[in-house]
Amino acid sequence: MSQLSFAEFFDQSKDRLPSTAPVSLAPVPAVVPRMMSLDASRRQFIRVFRDTGNHLRRWDVFSDFITLCASELDIARIRSPESMDRCRKICDRYSAADIQNMHELFQLMVCALEAEFHDFLGAIFMELELGDDRRGQYFTPYCVQSMMARMLMPGVKETIEREGFFTLSEPTCGAGGIVIAYAECMLESGLNPSMQMFVSCIDIDPIAADMAFIQLSLLGIAAEVTTGNTLTLQLSRVRYTPVYYLNDFEERLSAQRRVKAMRDFIQRIS
Repeated sequence: MSQLSFAEFFDQSKDRLPSTAPVSLAPVPAVVPRMMSLDASRRQFIRVFRDTGNHLRRWDVFSDFITLCASELDIARIRSPESMDRCRKICDRYSAADIQNMHELFQLMVCALEAEFHDFLGAIFMELELGDDRRGQYFTPYCVQSMMARMLMPGVKETIEREGFFTLSEPTCGAGGIVIAYAECMLESGLNPSMQMFVSCIDIDPIAADMAFIQLSLLGIAAEVTTGNTLTLQLSRVRYTPVYYLNDFEERLSAQRRVKAMRDFIQRIS
């Protein structure tokens, strides 16, 4: 699981840097003990969140936190001018104490995902009752997602033995809960989701897509996470999790497509 630091973006706060200063890469001391239980991590996350950015709406604080997390984990764009400018503008809205709380929230999220495979951000979204403020958007409980994943597992081992990995498409991914449940089922079956699964995720809500991107990144799942409309195919952004690059899925997918094209060609001429 990733141990990526959140320091790069939160050092851009107006209380630490003028708007034209370079980004500091100095590490931020840990404020959360490692190996916390899931329940302890969740309760502390809720407490810290409610004490962060009290001059702003809860939805604004949550969406700002998600945007910063996703930007931090997007290794293809982490130093792009667009990403840095967006993160500076967000951090300018918060005090130094709020920025420190953001650090702690990130660490608590990592602790919660280390403690147990589950849809942490989807559950937090519902517990904070943010769904009512987002036009009725709700996230499926993880127990239901886990049941659905187990129903879809038959045949996965055979595909992996034949292809080396299998692909999963999730056209309305939400916070990525069903993908996380799939990865958990693979682990229980002695499979390696980081090496043997590639996921293509889409969600129309940018924050939901970012939530999925964050969790799949931290859990070491190779995924392409797209913000866009599955029905109209109007897509606005595509992100790849760090494991996608680390485990060379670009080349592996390209090789799989070449093999499939050759098989299809042979079938047509035979």
